[in-house]
Amino acid sequence: MEIPEVQPFLRLSSILQWLVVVLVFLAGTLQIAKMYIDKRIERTKNEIVGDKLAGYERTIADLTTRVNRQIETKQVTTEKPKERQIPADMVSKARAELSKFKGATMRLACDKKDKEALSFAEQLQRVFKEAGWTVVGINQVRHPKPVKEVVIILNHEEQRQKATYIFSLLMALDIKSTARLNKNQQEDLGIIVGQRE
Repeated sequence: MEIPEVQPFLRLSSILQWLVVVLVFLAGTLQIAKMYIDKRIERTKNEIVGDKLAGYERTIADLTTRVNRQIETKQVTTEKPKERQIPADMVSKARAELSKFKGATMRLACDKKDKEALSFAEQLQRVFKEAGWTVVGINQVRHPKPVKEVVIILNHEEQRQKATYIFSLLMALDIKSTARLNKNQQEDLGIIVGQRE
């Protein structure tokens, strides 16, 4: 039996039920959409972080390579000592001082296999010859044990003034040197150019 007064309430109840169903369906759809958007955000975030991380790793690898190259370059530079040279501005001063002892005799020597020592001995030879010294030559010999510095050999105590000037010249060039006496030496002075330190 139908009661006409209840009819509108039943319809309203039915509409409300359908509305609830639609709202539940919409809530489910929104929940699924939210989950999809969250996953998409997470994936995008991971891609961005991954790209940045890969970029940082490339930058770190590049910097590491550069630093290693610079370290190798520094080691090579550090390991190879500078060749000994008499600077052009010192040559004229040295020639002027050495010409005070014009006519003095000397002999140079260096190790047979040491090209750098020979090159420095040749520089010294030029300066001494230009100052008027008699330079007998450069003996290239094999020393029983390596000579590590420049050795100035005097044949007599009277040669001390010459040796002192040569010692001060070498000291100005930051080259270690020592002196010794050998009365059997014919020349006034002898210079052994040893290995560079």
